[in-house]
Amino acid sequence: MVQTAPTLKGKTVALTRPIGQAEEAGQLIKDKGGIPYYIPAIEIKSLSNPEPVKHFITELQQGIVDYVILMSTNGVKHLFTAAKNINQTRALQEGLAKSSVIGVGPRTAQELEAYGVHVDIIPEKYSSDGLLEVLTAKEVAGKIIRIPRTTSAAPTLRNQLTAMGADVQEIYVYESGLPIDEALKNAFYEDLSNGRIDAILFGSGLSAKNIFKMLTEKTTIDQLRNIIAKNVTIIAIGPTTAQALQELNIPVDVIPQDYLFEEALSALAKHWTTT
Repeated sequence: MVQTAPTLKGKTVALTRPIGQAEEAGQLIKDKGGIPYYIPAIEIKSLSNPEPVKHFITELQQGIVDYVILMSTNGVKHLFTAAKNINQTRALQEGLAKSSVIGVGPRTAQELEAYGVHVDIIPEKYSSDGLLEVLTAKEVAGKIIRIPRTTSAAPTLRNQLTAMGADVQEIYVYESGLPIDEALKNAFYEDLSNGRIDAILFGSGLSAKNIFKMLTEKTTIDQLRNIIAKNVTIIAIGPTTAQALQELNIPVDVIPQDYLFEEALSALAKHWTTT
């Protein structure tokens, strides 16, 4: 007897990625028979001050940076946008070639390669924990590490690398704010309350925190926990995201083994076939 792969047939899965970045994941949901629901929890904005990026590029050109860590495709895009705005794209590319470049996962690495940057390291685990495992093995005491990322990033990775003796600085290239579309928030709360959403997929700790900030404008956190417990499966891509949800006392039902949207959807489909 041939067994068919688990699907999301007829299930509505909410995606919390920013506007313009969830369509590919939405198509993956459709391919598995599900219905994507777009509720952006993060609004991405470029930063106007070019000085941090200028200084970063100067350090790269001097060849003093041992490792550059890119944590997301957003970090890559906004770093290169900032460099383009100050006419230093080539200088950035040449400077990165003098460092060991680490992409947190294959999507980030692919984005770097699209900008002509060779990626030296992708950790086995696509997360801060995976990065720490790689860098622990390399003995980073005394090494200079730079991390272009959002202003809203949790300081955990920076603090842990600093504790290992590295010289670590985060280069802020964009900010991740809370969306302000009231109609979108109202519609999401109504659909969630009325059982029209079967699952919510969180790709970052910030998206988890922001969703609940948005929803607690409509009701209490205790009421939200009750609604979710009755109706909704929660998926966290990675342990950092899961921890953010657990700090909100929101139980996590699914964490994929590999921290990718494709794997998360497959794990969700499998979860529903076994519960």
